[in-house]
Amino acid sequence: MTTPLHPPARCPVCAIAPRSLYRLANGAWLQQCPRCLLAWWRWPPFDPAAFYDQAYFQSPAARKGYDDYAALEPGLMRTARSRLRRIDRLAGLGRDTRQQPGHRNLLDIGCGTGVFLEAARRSGWDVRGVEVSAYAAQQARQRGLAVACEPIEHLTPAPATCDCVTLWDVLEHVRDPVRVLRAAGSALRSGGVLALSTGDITSLCARLSGRRWHLFNLPEHLYFFSPAALVRMLARDFRAIRVTREANWLPTAYLLERIRKSLLLRGPWSRRLTAGLARSRIGRTTWPATLLDVIGVYAVRR
Repeated sequence: MTTPLHPPARCPVCAIAPRSLYRLANGAWLQQCPRCLLAWWRWPPFDPAAFYDQAYFQSPAARKGYDDYAALEPGLMRTARSRLRRIDRLAGLGRDTRQQPGHRNLLDIGCGTGVFLEAARRSGWDVRGVEVSAYAAQQARQRGLAVACEPIEHLTPAPATCDCVTLWDVLEHVRDPVRVLRAAGSALRSGGVLALSTGDITSLCARLSGRRWHLFNLPEHLYFFSPAALVRMLARDFRAIRVTREANWLPTAYLLERIRKSLLLRGPWSRRLTAGLARSRIGRTTWPATLLDVIGVYAVRR
């Protein structure tokens, strides 16, 4: 079991005391930095390796995680290709022209079952990943991918060995995001690209939804970021920091699943409805879904 890391008493970015906004669905107060607007709640000690088990990725009955993560793969692949195009455009700002294609190294932190790594490998990257879930890491290895299974907060990659480091929907899950970003930055060569995605607590959707915001996934989401907080976290070591609004390609059945879990509809009828839709053609159809509350951050290492 990993050593528990406790919620901060002060903002880990600005080092000032937070204010309490409102109570979340689990009764905990949402804390927010008044300067950078980073938010978090006082989560209890837990073991990520145990929490992100097979049921997290494959369980219609569990409130946490996904009914069937594997069913998302066609949409995840489309999303990955779009993100790789953004990375390639930004990498041109700092790329060493002497470097030959096919020798660009990419590290995906929190790589899950390896879908993004697979897309990057097809695009000519030399890839490897890190994942805390033993189940997900094993699924990725079955694709022939080099994936280490270890706690993300303890990550110590070799310095200046990567041309790109990615963290897709990862920072909100980790107990020390500042340390994780520093480790990611240290792994990059000068001119390398850091790319990440996470929810934006300052978005219109989040502000209108209040405590019912769909990205208040508890207990797995620990932090809730603002663009200002992320830029402050990266400004010292990165340039050309670009913030985008991300759209994810998702199947119809998954969108219904998210609604069901967000509304706590746990009855067998709701699970049967979702499962039936997942088997249909319309249920498998993917759409570019966004509420403009998920941001992508792309930055070049100095």
